[in-house]
Amino acid sequence: MNIVWTVVTVAAIAALTFVDPQSVLTVCLDSSSQALKTALELCAVYCVWLGIFQVAENCRLVEKLSQILKPLNKRLYGNISEVAAGYVSLNLASNLLGVGNAATPSAISAIRETEKSDTLSRAGVMLFVVNATSVQLLPTTVIGMRASLGSANPADIILPNLVTTAITSVIGIALVFVAYGRAKK
Repeated sequence: MNIVWTVVTVAAIAALTFVDPQSVLTVCLDSSSQALKTALELCAVYCVWLGIFQVAENCRLVEKLSQILKPLNKRLYGNISEVAAGYVSLNLASNLLGVGNAATPSAISAIRETEKSDTLSRAGVMLFVVNATSVQLLPTTVIGMRASLGSANPADIILPNLVTTAITSVIGIALVFVAYGRAKK
């Protein structure tokens, strides 16, 4: 993938050099500045959410959330360890709040807990599908990006997001059930 991005970038700069040579440096500097600004704004959002999740973990809210989600986790993931269930619950909470990148560390930890061989288990596949379908109630990252870029109403995407995430999640979970069958109790 790095090769593809490198080729596309070089081709774009070469094309701009032929079309408007005096603007190449200006466009490159403006784009770099905008990318850095966006990255820093997103970094601030992630730091806040990761801090909130760390406090939740220290206050044992993750354990309580894990207990609340235990029936759902058993149905979707099967018989997983309590530690893995905690990571899965934290991952689901992160995704529901729309901070998918903050969910990544808990997903990696959950995969480490559930996967003991080179072949991905049903629980691992289900975790991947639930993350890929992006179960979100509130897409905070996208709303934050839209607000930082000057959107008139950054929260306009909530309803379309709810519809889309519901449809993709149901289809994805159904496909895992079709491919792997019901979770083992």
